[in-house]
Amino acid sequence: MPKHEKGTPKEIANRSKTRGLQKLRWYCEMCQKQCRDQNGFKCHLTSEAHQRQLLLFAENEKRYISEFSGEFLRNFMGILKSQFGTRRVRANEVYQAYIKDKNHIHMNSTMWHSLTGLVQWLGNKGKCKIDQNEKGWYIQYIDYEEENRKQDEQKRVKQEIDDEMKQQELIDAQLARAKEVHGEQDYTEGTELVRNEDEKIALELNLNKKQSLETLQKPVAVLGESVFAKSKVKKEERDSRSRSRSRSPHSRWNTKSRDYDGHSSNRPSTSKHDDRSTKKSALDEIREQEERRKEKKNRKDYWLCPGIVVKVVTKKLGEDYYKAKGVVRELVDDYTAKVKIDDVTIKLDQAHVETVIPQVGREMMIVNGAYRGTKATLLKIDEKAYSIALKLSSGICKGREITVPYEDASKLAV
Repeated sequence: MPKHEKGTPKEIANRSKTRGLQKLRWYCEMCQKQCRDQNGFKCHLTSEAHQRQLLLFAENEKRYISEFSGEFLRNFMGILKSQFGTRRVRANEVYQAYIKDKNHIHMNSTMWHSLTGLVQWLGNKGKCKIDQNEKGWYIQYIDYEEENRKQDEQKRVKQEIDDEMKQQELIDAQLARAKEVHGEQDYTEGTELVRNEDEKIALELNLNKKQSLETLQKPVAVLGESVFAKSKVKKEERDSRSRSRSRSPHSRWNTKSRDYDGHSSNRPSTSKHDDRSTKKSALDEIREQEERRKEKKNRKDYWLCPGIVVKVVTKKLGEDYYKAKGVVRELVDDYTAKVKIDDVTIKLDQAHVETVIPQVGREMMIVNGAYRGTKATLLKIDEKAYSIALKLSSGICKGREITVPYEDASKLAV
């Protein structure tokens, strides 16, 4: 039968049929031929070309079926993951989105004879969560990559905690050794340098004086020793003069801290006890370095965490919820959380809530700073400095007392 002329209604109808998606049951996957009706499909099945393809299929049918099934499954799961994500959706919706592509792999050429069989196979293999109701089968994609990322994050956090514990043990060992050494030795306190104003400083350069041959032949070590010996003697003489002046009652600068005219000044006297209290020990310096490192690492611009009590500070929700307190149930992201106020759960942004300070003796959670995520007990509230004193009740630094601002800790829900 000759083809219809271009532009005729019949030719346009045939072209539109060829372009569009036709019935899947009249498609031959082996020959990749789409038939328009049942009569044409029967004619194709009896054709010589189809019979040759069947002979090839009969030689290794499992290989062809596995290839078609694998290609079908990859495309189907790709659409489920990219278009629907991890939300629960009807299986027929995913299948309709899959067959929109005219060149897709048809299900009648795979190991699954129906969509129900495919859904049940996905559920048995653990690739999707499936359930059935009066509307049909529902599937939900399981994102193992996200779970693997969470597991890797948990391993990383655990490794960091282990490293911190090891570092803390090393610091404790060093501090114990330092205490032993410091306990055996006696420390001498530094004294203020006192110089007599009448004493003149003279420098003797002797630029024109030439050294003798005997001096030049001396070894370098001997010259160095003599120089250091002289400087040591001069230093002892200056110390003795300063001690004698400090003991003299008529000295301008004596231990009673008088001004130059002899009158008593208002400056507080400094004693050895005060110097000893202000001097930082090795333990304090190491602890401060560790806290600065933790502060830099754990200080974030977000602080919400589950289980804490927060107060609503926005009026956009109405007067009923303004300054109401609620418990953070779960986090939507780093800056958004679901807060339960009375019997209502509301999704709130971090900017719309603030931390809550309980009574002294109650449990709190440190939500930001060096000890982020650590539970503590409230010891004292300093209203002038807008800070609170806490005693850590968990973690590797349990028992340590710290001071943090109001916004770095919040009340724990009972």
